[in-house]
Amino acid sequence: YDNGFRKDGTRIGNPVIGGLCKREPLLPLDESMVDGGFVLESAFNCALQAGAANGDAEALKRSIVKMKDLVRPSFDRSISEKTSEEEKKRKLLNFALYSYTRAIDDDLKPSSSSPSSLPTTMKKFQIAWGRDLIARWAPNANRSDYFSPFPDKKDEFEDFDYDKGLLLDSLGALKVALDQMKKLGLIGYYEISIPYDDYGSVVTVAIDDYVPINSELLLSEQNQNRIVGGPVQAMIRSLMDRVMIDYDALDSFYIDPYTTKQDEYNPSQLLLSLNGLRKRKS
Repeated sequence: YDNGFRKDGTRIGNPVIGGLCKREPLLPLDESMVDGGFVLESAFNCALQAGAANGDAEALKRSIVKMKDLVRPSFDRSISEKTSEEEKKRKLLNFALYSYTRAIDDDLKPSSSSPSSLPTTMKKFQIAWGRDLIARWAPNANRSDYFSPFPDKKDEFEDFDYDKGLLLDSLGALKVALDQMKKLGLIGYYEISIPYDDYGSVVTVAIDDYVPINSELLLSEQNQNRIVGGPVQAMIRSLMDRVMIDYDALDSFYIDPYTTKQDEYNPSQLLLSLNGLRKRKS
């Protein structure tokens, strides 16, 4: 909490959430990503497979165009306020991401007569999207590609029933995929960790300079929204599904590392907490 300043200029309380240990400059956004590139092509195809627009590609395209027309004025104002060409490109990416995911979310909603189909169709879409991105970015990755930012303490990593090697295979694939996202200018520095004090039941992913953050925040604010998160969350869900590890929740936190003041809130970090990890029951 931010409780102001003392007479000597030091802060009362701790108003910051904290930055990652290493700061790395965010690379320029790859030109192929300005309109979403294959990330959104993949989302489009996976949405059709999950039943969006009853599998009608032209109908889903029309929904996306309609959504773009609806939200374009607000994004145009935001883009016009940017002085840097790089910032404008990142805003254009968020415009594309929001338009696609919001339209997909709308088209995947079930009719009122079959509300029970919602979790199944949405889960199918998110897992398929994540699987497609992993196949593109990290097809051959495994546990050898993962390294923990903390030293391994075996005695504190015993209380779990899943195959640890399979979890590490998944985290290796996630690391390689995040490296590719970094090269494309989609994210900055990141860390993947298994905290000691949770005894293997939690995995956290912290990402600095997360470019799609604005579109995800807007989507999360829609009361009717059912898509939770973006490409990183989708990859995590698909990887856990692949190794048959269940979990209680995948929580997303959008963080401003410099302040908790609401009037200055400008998040740039994504913190993901995958908790309650356990072996899937057959």
